[in-house]
Amino acid sequence: MRSVLALVVSMVLVTVLAQACSADNPGAGSGQSGGAGSAGGAVRDAKPAGNPDQTAFRLGAHNWASSISNNPYAATPTPYLGFTILGLGIISASPRPGANPYYPEMAESWKLDKHAVTFKLRDPAKWQDGKPFTSKDVVTSLLIAGLNYNSVWAGITSVETPDEHTVTVKLQDWVVPENALEKLLKVSMVSDAQFGQFVPSDGFDSQLRSYWKLYNILKPTAQSIDKAANSAAGKKIAAASGKLVKFSPKTLIGSGPYTIKSANVSGVLYEKWSGFWDAKKISAPYFQIYPMSTATEFGAVLGGSIDQQTDSAFNNQQADRLNKSGVAHYGVIPTPVQQMSLILNFSHYPFNLLEVRQAIAHVIDRKDLSKRDMGGGTLVQSPPVEYPDGINYQHAKDYITKKQFAKLNPYEHDEKKAASLLTKAGFTKKNGKWFTPKGEQFKFTLAEPAGQSQYEQDGLIIAGYLKKFGIDVEVQNVESGTWGVKAQGGDFDATQDFMDWGQARTPMADFAAGFGQATSPSWNYPISHSGKGPCKCGIGIGPEADVPGIGTVNIAAELNREVQQEPPETWAKYTWAWAQWVNRELPIIGLYDNAFHTIYGTSRYTKFPPQSEKWMWTVLTGGNEQIIWMQEGYLQLK
Repeated sequence: MRSVLALVVSMVLVTVLAQACSADNPGAGSGQSGGAGSAGGAVRDAKPAGNPDQTAFRLGAHNWASSISNNPYAATPTPYLGFTILGLGIISASPRPGANPYYPEMAESWKLDKHAVTFKLRDPAKWQDGKPFTSKDVVTSLLIAGLNYNSVWAGITSVETPDEHTVTVKLQDWVVPENALEKLLKVSMVSDAQFGQFVPSDGFDSQLRSYWKLYNILKPTAQSIDKAANSAAGKKIAAASGKLVKFSPKTLIGSGPYTIKSANVSGVLYEKWSGFWDAKKISAPYFQIYPMSTATEFGAVLGGSIDQQTDSAFNNQQADRLNKSGVAHYGVIPTPVQQMSLILNFSHYPFNLLEVRQAIAHVIDRKDLSKRDMGGGTLVQSPPVEYPDGINYQHAKDYITKKQFAKLNPYEHDEKKAASLLTKAGFTKKNGKWFTPKGEQFKFTLAEPAGQSQYEQDGLIIAGYLKKFGIDVEVQNVESGTWGVKAQGGDFDATQDFMDWGQARTPMADFAAGFGQATSPSWNYPISHSGKGPCKCGIGIGPEADVPGIGTVNIAAELNREVQQEPPETWAKYTWAWAQWVNRELPIIGLYDNAFHTIYGTSRYTKFPPQSEKWMWTVLTGGNEQIIWMQEGYLQLK
């Protein structure tokens, strides 16, 4: 069975390869007709040695949209643009060891002052059209990010360029420099020659500052946000932003180690560019990206048809087969991001009743779920949540003490306690089924994104617990492309998602990701909500709440203020405050902490980084992890 499966997958990949990498059909089906200002051909030296069919590093990825664009700001950008568009530095979920948690890339170093961040750019770095990478490009990149409503501009007073390789970003006195640095490192560096055309005339930086001043980032209201949007600055940003996102260049001028040779619905081929400042360390002559499903990814890794996949979690039996094969490997790295949670919509009765949420938390056996999610066995890829508190344990434990954790309700698996809670709330049980105080049978639909096995498996397992208890649950698989908007738009009774995805050092950003978004659609009342009536959102608790240790606050606005303004010495205080609130009110029910999966094969490439180097396996933004591997001396073609 194993050899037959590998053969089938290999045949599929040969077909995909022929479509994706044909020089006669670049960009077919991708909508890449070339936009205004399309760049000319990239500067290339001698072509990489070998045929990509034989030498490319092959990555499996989930299917992408039929229309893709070589523009990092497009609605559906070309997959893995981090091979050609790099940031000033690379950020990982697990911090890089040493004094600098980030990996320097287009900036060789940076310095934090009390109210400024200064970057020293790499002097030998250049763009793929042969022009040098300079401070002007950084300024343009920051302005383009501003066009995309990047809130980093709320804290910028000026951007200075004393020379071609130095950029100083000066900050408002309330800005925490460490937080500003992370936001700046996340900005994609784009070429002034290609993207400068979208920056409005001189003085646009002052327009951005004007917009964010009206927005009032520390204490925004529906009125202040509306005032900013309808100002002259807001209208100018909106007009320019619309043009930016529609831009689809035939050739993207990057600064990274690879150029895009072809890209379409069938696959993407990246070719090594020898003009990269660190090209001598880039060992893979090509990278090929294939759209695949979870099922085909497993067979392809096992059979050696692809070298790595980063999208799917396999079960115990699959992991065992990979690790026993001798040529494939499966590992798990717990990280301080992503806690899978069950999300109950408060506007869908009876989830607005606290006893109902508490009862469901007691019915779900989180330890059993985390094992069964992996198909049973000894491998637990997702450590179960011990204390539902709204934040990943790897992050929370840095700010919450053991004594504080012990004060939280663990919501242990206890069906008797769940039944007592429902009875207290006026529910009755007849013939094994629970009925609400209104006399209606308690049943609901749990919506999951289709095609994502982890979600689908969770849904079936959770439905099983609740049905056994007497609550009928139907699992509905929703087209994954529309599921996110529908979920945050409040269309579902219940769903689940990774709720602490703030992607910032401050733990309050994780809470803000679930409860403090700026505008709709959002999981909870956004800052832009008028304060009148319910929100059309996925949760709907608030908009104000009595938070232990903080007091009665507007949830979204307060979290936003904390993320923007609070220095590291206060993070423990606020993390504990919001953890208590989530644990008490259960606006979401934490299920398990996700982990990064290291799934790769060594039949073609070897010398992968050890899993102990967590930061190399958990790259979030700024570039792709494989680039770091090669720059650090890993990854070799056999």
